[in-house]
Amino acid sequence: MKHQLYFLAIILSLAGCAKDKIVPQHASSPKLMSVKAQTDGKEMIQEEYRYDENGNIKTRTTYKDYAAGLISTKTTYTYDEGRLVQKDGQTDISGSTAATQYVYSRSTFEYSGDRIIQQNHYLNTDNHYELRSFTVYTYDHKDHPVKQTQYSPDGALVRYTLLTFEDDNVVASEEYVQKTGHSEAMLSLKRHYRHDSKKNPYRQVYHSIENIPFSINHNNITAVITINYNRPSDAAPDTTVTAHTNYAYNNPGYPTLMNENGNEFVLQYQ
Repeated sequence: MKHQLYFLAIILSLAGCAKDKIVPQHASSPKLMSVKAQTDGKEMIQEEYRYDENGNIKTRTTYKDYAAGLISTKTTYTYDEGRLVQKDGQTDISGSTAATQYVYSRSTFEYSGDRIIQQNHYLNTDNHYELRSFTVYTYDHKDHPVKQTQYSPDGALVRYTLLTFEDDNVVASEEYVQKTGHSEAMLSLKRHYRHDSKKNPYRQVYHSIENIPFSINHNNITAVITINYNRPSDAAPDTTVTAHTNYAYNNPGYPTLMNENGNEFVLQYQ
């Protein structure tokens, strides 16, 4: 699924490579507990989510093989008086369908008031967590996280992301600007989003500092239009790809069935 790929890309790029004002979770809201992949009439758990007593995400697990107990990624969250203070992750990089090889990562967070202004990214090397990069967050006057800037440990710019919002509750577009070597930072990718008018359950699955736009949108994304500016030559054109997602909903307005470009997933709540 798209949101998984975003997360995995961040973890695997920590050797070179999210923002927040604390948003309280509503314990009474339906909680997304699992997502099952549906293939040939069979369902297999692909993702599982667990929450603490305050309704905050506690663990998020994705499986490469649920029946065999093989984990693809797992993220664990630590809070202090409602504030996210640490995030720990394990990611399988084996490429095998029957075995695992994990890398372990960690993030810590710095605040200004109730707002996260910096996330520090660490990677476990020889049983020691080494700082690999840090991300600084910039907000507009409406507390929208409009810019995320990533730096290497020595403070050199790596990349930044610019976000625009519509209707105060959904991300309309993202621009990814990459710095390569000694060159100027260049626009590498842009995404435009279309949305439905229903409720997005992933706001509870992700803390709002991570995996934008899924973590902060009030509504569900129905289409992503991606423009890739990384051309192999000056003569090559920019490429544009559109990915569609369709949903079926329950009475409260949350999606129960999701079809991403022909791949079907069942969402279960508690």
